[in-house]
Amino acid sequence: MNLKETVFKFLMGFGAYPHIRFTYSPLKMIEFDALMNRVDFTGRETVLDIGCGDGLHTMLIGQKVGHVVGIDINESFIERAKSYGEKFQKNASTEYIAAPLETIGFPDNKFDIIFSICVIEHIENYKEVLKECRRILKPGGKIIFTVDTLEQIDDPELVKKHTGQHHVYQYFRKETLGALLTEIGFEDIQFEQLFRSPMAKDLFIQGINHGFNFGRFKSPALARELQREEDKVSLDAPGIFLLADATCP
Repeated sequence: MNLKETVFKFLMGFGAYPHIRFTYSPLKMIEFDALMNRVDFTGRETVLDIGCGDGLHTMLIGQKVGHVVGIDINESFIERAKSYGEKFQKNASTEYIAAPLETIGFPDNKFDIIFSICVIEHIENYKEVLKECRRILKPGGKIIFTVDTLEQIDDPELVKKHTGQHHVYQYFRKETLGALLTEIGFEDIQFEQLFRSPMAKDLFIQGINHGFNFGRFKSPALARELQREEDKVSLDAPGIFLLADATCP
């Protein structure tokens, strides 16, 4: 166990971790809140978190639902997530699997909600993954996810740099993603543009050039300032991320 894991497990004992303020990016704080605001949780849902990393978001979701499964192809992330989950089990029912979604073989109609936080664009066979999501969602279940669009980034060299750094297979647009989700069979498809403000653009360019770690102590204040700036911009303005919310019939 490394020092970070030791500290985070210690903080769990005081209820200070997990908390979204422990992320390193103000963008991620606002993105996570936007996803959570799409659902009126009952506390009984069975949920899937695709691309869960070391489980921070999965544990936060777990506090709101009956059971959450986090999956990731990175085995070291999953081992860390399992370690956190064991410590956190009295607060949330979590489960972690190291495998691509399409290889797991979840039963039909298993999940009430599927979340994914800027992961789908990094998956080469994203259409297959979205089809699998529809199969394993219950009728009336929802898939709520974010993807990179980079519509605000008008410098092709910056986009190319971001693509290489983060292994992006596909930047999505509202029209093309809507058509894809319709083709797969989802209904009531809604979109929300995220990070429409000049401040968001500046932060994202800074992230491309210098890394997206804005500091765990600095990020909460940046997130508050960024949210104020976002609130000044039209909801129809193009963003850097796109949030999609669709229902399984």
